[in-house]
Amino acid sequence: MIIHADDRNSRFDEVYRIYQEAFPDHERRTREGQRQAMENPHYRLLIKEAEGKAIAFLGYWDLPSCIFVEHLATTPVCRGKGYGKDLVLRCLHEAKKPVFLEIEPVVAAQPMTGRRAGFYERLGFHCNHFPYLQMPLKDGDEPCPLWVMSYGRTYTEEEFQPYKKRDL
Repeated sequence: MIIHADDRNSRFDEVYRIYQEAFPDHERRTREGQRQAMENPHYRLLIKEAEGKAIAFLGYWDLPSCIFVEHLATTPVCRGKGYGKDLVLRCLHEAKKPVFLEIEPVVAAQPMTGRRAGFYERLGFHCNHFPYLQMPLKDGDEPCPLWVMSYGRTYTEEEFQPYKKRDL
């Protein structure tokens, strides 16, 4: 079952546990930073659950001009079962504006980067090959070079600029 987590506080610990398992430190906020993000009125959370427990989540920003998918994660034991795909498709089905996300650049030395890009491409996303830096999510981190993917079509750097995520 996929649910919209309107009561984010009650699901925070479950989601944060999955978040910690799935993302390296430089791609995560602190616990308090993530709690603050989830409390932002623009932040949306979709949760896939089984037996009343969260097994996957999709966190995204519903901004005035676009949807910005920030985190998609599944518990390790549930990976490869289509739960992430279900969450992304639900988000896309509800979106009435452009949808963007970030991924690590694809490099041969890290096969998972190619698998991740392929996953999103099969869902209709396109890589936009222009320079892009994710700003640090917490103090002490450095900006991180990433690729922007867009749903339905590619964007030039100039076309993307109006959608670029700003401080909320």
